[in-house]
Amino acid sequence: MAQTYGGSTEVMSLSQFESELRRIARFETNLPAASALAEVVEKIRANPALTESRLLARVLSALAHQCGEFRRAEASAFSSTMLKMVIALLNAARDGIHTREDWMRAVAATKGATEH
Repeated sequence: MAQTYGGSTEVMSLSQFESELRRIARFETNLPAASALAEVVEKIRANPALTESRLLARVLSALAHQCGEFRRAEASAFSSTMLKMVIALLNAARDGIHTREDWMRAVAATKGATEH
C-alpha cells in the first residue's frame, strides 16, 4: 500500500511502481523479454555508479524478491532507452521466462557493483 505525505503519494509498492512505469512508457517494448535479464545485468555492471544503474539494480532486486518500495518520482528517472529495458525486464518477470535461481544470480552479479 502506498504511503502518503501531505496528500500526495510518495512511496509505492513494487506493483504500483510497475503500473506507473508502464503508464509512463505507453508502448510495448521491442526488446525481447528473454534477453532482458542479461542485458540489465550487463548495463548495471558497466556503469554501477550511475543513478540510473543503481535504480535499475533496485528494480532487479525487487523483482527477484517480489517486493520493494519506490518513490513515484523514480518512475520518471529512466531514460527512454533504459525504460524500454525496464519494461522488457518487467515483462520477463510477468511471463515467468527465468527461474528464481536466474533472478537471484542476476542480483548477486550486480550487488557488488552497486555497493561502492
